Amino acid sequence: MAETFGMSFTAPPDGRVIIDSEFFRLTVIHKGRYVGTEESGNSSTTLFSSPFTTQEQPLIFIRPDSAAGMIGMANIEVLGGPGNWTGFRVRIYNNYTIKPVGRWFAGIFSGAPVAQFGARILGPGQKVIFDTGTPAALFVRATNTWTFTGSGQTGQGQTINYFQAPFAMAEDEYVLINNMGVGVNTIGVENSRQIGFFWDYPNRLINVGAVGIPGYNASFLGITIVVARMTS
Repeated sequence: MAETFGMSFTAPPDGRVIIDSEFFRLTVIHKGRYVGTEESGNSSTTLFSSPFTTQEQPLIFIRPDSAAGMIGMANIEVLGGPGNWTGFRVRIYNNYTIKPVGRWFAGIFSGAPVAQFGARILGPGQKVIFDTGTPAALFVRATNTWTFTGSGQTGQGQTINYFQAPFAMAEDEYVLINNMGVGVNTIGVENSRQIGFFWDYPNRLINVGAVGIPGYNASFLGITIVVARMTS
């Protein structure tokens, strides 16, 4: 919150700062729906209407449509590179999981001058902090409390370890996918494991399968699941 001059908006019940004239907030620049676009709907590539020109990746959040079965998500990727982030890709985990479909938004810790009417807050150097045409996003909770539930082997002979955590999202909540697209490490072997996620909405659970090189097992998972929502 600004300590001296400027403008700030807070939200009840805890007085959380939504907008502040001195500090950047996560601002929603693009949003929409994602659907299967490739491989008979098994893979979904979503392109932004205009690229993000930041050096760091935009933060991308998705909300898979609620379903009675298991929603699998793997091969998560942010497309583009520093200065030209163009979209993202998600894919089913296997043919037994539901195809990718749902809502998404992408944002950065900055603003964008998009509104034709309304209000705009500028920071040092005339940098846009907030614009009424770009909703803010709030982080609402995070979890990395995983329970190891077992291990096995893939058809290719790779070790796969399974983890589970309580997980429930309201209809207006989204989960961050940037950190779901990176490999995880086995001790002494960097990026040795690729991961897939399984949303089990009816039972309020999220499951992870960590696929690694043969013979390596792991009973700990350090990935943090982050949930956010748009303010409007």
